[in-house]
Amino acid sequence: MVYHTPRPFYARRFFKVAVAALAVTVSTLLVSCASHETAADFEPEWEKLVVEVARFPKAQPTGVAVSSTGRVFVNFPYWDNKPGVCVAELDADGILNPFPSRSWNRWDGKSATSALRSFVSAQAIYVDDDDFLWALDSGSPRQDSGVVVAGPKLFKIDLSDNSIAQVFYFDQKRDLAPYSFLSDFRVDTDKNVAYISDAGRGGIMIYNLKTREARTVLLHHESTKPQEGVVAQIGSHPWVNFLGQRPRYGVAGVELSNDKQWLYYQPLCGRELYRVPTDALINERLTAGGLGGQVQPLGNTGSIVDGLWMDDNDNLYLTAVEKDAIIVRRPTGEFETFVADERLQWPDSLAMGQDGYLYFTTSMRHLQSPYRLADVKTQPYFLMKVSIAKVQRAVEAKHDAEYARLAADQASAEAAQARRQVLTKKRQAELVARAAELEAKRVAKAKQLAEAAAQVEVEAASAAEAAAEQKALVAAQAQAEVELAKAQLAEAQAAVEQAKQAAKLAKALADEARAKAQSGQQAKAKALAAREQARAAKAAYDRATAQAKAAQQYALSISEQLAAQKTKAAEAKLKAIDALAQAKQQVLTAEQAKAQAQLARQVAEQAQQQADAAENAESGNHGPNATRTVEVETAGN
Repeated sequence: MVYHTPRPFYARRFFKVAVAALAVTVSTLLVSCASHETAADFEPEWEKLVVEVARFPKAQPTGVAVSSTGRVFVNFPYWDNKPGVCVAELDADGILNPFPSRSWNRWDGKSATSALRSFVSAQAIYVDDDDFLWALDSGSPRQDSGVVVAGPKLFKIDLSDNSIAQVFYFDQKRDLAPYSFLSDFRVDTDKNVAYISDAGRGGIMIYNLKTREARTVLLHHESTKPQEGVVAQIGSHPWVNFLGQRPRYGVAGVELSNDKQWLYYQPLCGRELYRVPTDALINERLTAGGLGGQVQPLGNTGSIVDGLWMDDNDNLYLTAVEKDAIIVRRPTGEFETFVADERLQWPDSLAMGQDGYLYFTTSMRHLQSPYRLADVKTQPYFLMKVSIAKVQRAVEAKHDAEYARLAADQASAEAAQARRQVLTKKRQAELVARAAELEAKRVAKAKQLAEAAAQVEVEAASAAEAAAEQKALVAAQAQAEVELAKAQLAEAQAAVEQAKQAAKLAKALADEARAKAQSGQQAKAKALAAREQARAAKAAYDRATAQAKAAQQYALSISEQLAAQKTKAAEAKLKAIDALAQAKQQVLTAEQAKAQAQLARQVAEQAQQQADAAENAESGNHGPNATRTVEVETAGN
């Protein structure tokens, strides 16, 4: 149920003049650019769940009520225009029938007597547990002319015969203030108490149906007054007037818990939901501070809220005006979007039918003066309903679809992951195969190298064996040549010895011949020549001796080197060949020494002969002993 804030009487005329002066200009400038936005969290495929029950091209509905037999009632307050009917029953053909009678819907616009017997401005309706229809009359037409005398009242209507069972009148001076605006209510028939919200003052009226006494509690409490800093965003624009002022409405929608132990409510110009124990509300001895201390905040609903309804499962439904939606507070305290539709422009009141449908009206109050800025009314007012079970099934189907989609996405992701794993394993297998192939090639290459190495080793062994055999043969040959060189050296030494003996003998003979040839110059000269020849023979002997010693030392060195170089067959062979060549050279040297020795012998013989000749010449002896033959035998001659 919606309204704009009543003002004191002395300010109303000025306000009317201001509105008259500026409304046309503001409307002309802004109304042409209007467009209404769809709820942000609405799923388009859910539109079919919201069923249109009736549409009202001009009449602006607020409240709705449904009886246990399925009878549907709608009320139309006197806001911008006087309604043709205030409370009506909607028949099966969608036709509005004045209820409970046409006379009760014919207020002539005057206070007192006429207001006693008429609906002045029916604000809300409600069917109690005993199937009585209750109707709340705010008694404040247009919301800017104050409370009409005998206007604010509460009706109890018997649906069994459509008669008015009781009318509870409120004293506008004692029970209300000039700017009071009765908005919504609930009735506890067990306690004979009606809980009525006063949105104008920001408080809750506790009305005793038995004593007909009223008192208002939680006046100006944080939970009942407008919430500071909240500027509602409805449709395309903030909910303010052309001067930028926001409405300041207090508590509007109210609802009782199923056990009647709690009253739930929310300020219209606020986004916080509250509840308070009903025992505390009806306790007249409880102070204002004590009662305020028992108020419980229930969290931010995310929107300003007008109507509330609780189902049998303790789910609290709220009309989320800023979301074009109906939200629900679960018993766990969680808020969810129940249904949303761009047609839900200011969903107002709620009522549950026996058919499982939740009924609600759309009042589009934000498109009425003085708070209309740019949005314009482009659709009729609606009475709609939505099946909780179908919504639940749709939600479950949506969740199932979402779950299926997520499952499909997960399956797809798992399949993709599996494919990636298969590809990875395939690549790994290919890499392993490639590595195995490379390893096989490496093994084959290694095998080839091993075989080649083995072949080389065999060949090396054969070569080593051949080299060893060759080495042994060369060593044997070198040893034989060394032995031969030693033998030749021995022969050369023997020849040297013989040459030495011959030289000694030649020296003796020369000395003897010298002694004998002193008498003659020729003999002397020959003796000197023989001496020189003997010296030459001695020098040749010395040279032969030195060469023999060198040959002996070299032969010993060759023997030692052959013993030290047994492992180097080729080099030993070369050195053996050099040694053999040198041994041969020594043999040649020995032969030369031998030849020199023979030459020395010959020289000695000649010297002897000359000495003998000299001796014979000196003695004159020419007998058979005149010539001495000296024989020198040499080894190997």
